[in-house]
Amino acid sequence: MALGDYVLLKVYDALGHTGNVYYERFVHYIEDLIWDNVARELVENPTWEDSAIILVEEGETGTFPVVVPAGLPEGRYDYIVYRQVGSVPQNTDDIEKQGSFSKGGEFGF
Repeated sequence: MALGDYVLLKVYDALGHTGNVYYERFVHYIEDLIWDNVARELVENPTWEDSAIILVEEGETGTFPVVVPAGLPEGRYDYIVYRQVGSVPQNTDDIEKQGSFSKGGEFGF
């Protein structure tokens, strides 16, 4: 994790350490913008691969922290966690978990 990043929550592989690869994407709740993790900004149409943030397993526990990048601007976001099926993230990967959160403001971090 980089300075200023924080863990939003953790996702768990039901089978423990399996070698599965998971990644997250952040979508602005109101505007049609997605976090581009390469450009480090919200954009309208990032490539799927550039908007995917690979989750790092804690040891071999099957536990994967969902990390919010420090550079993500304040606002309300949907987070989506996918299980990567192929060699790179793709829009056909399975969704494992999703939800919403606020960053900044009265109730965010």
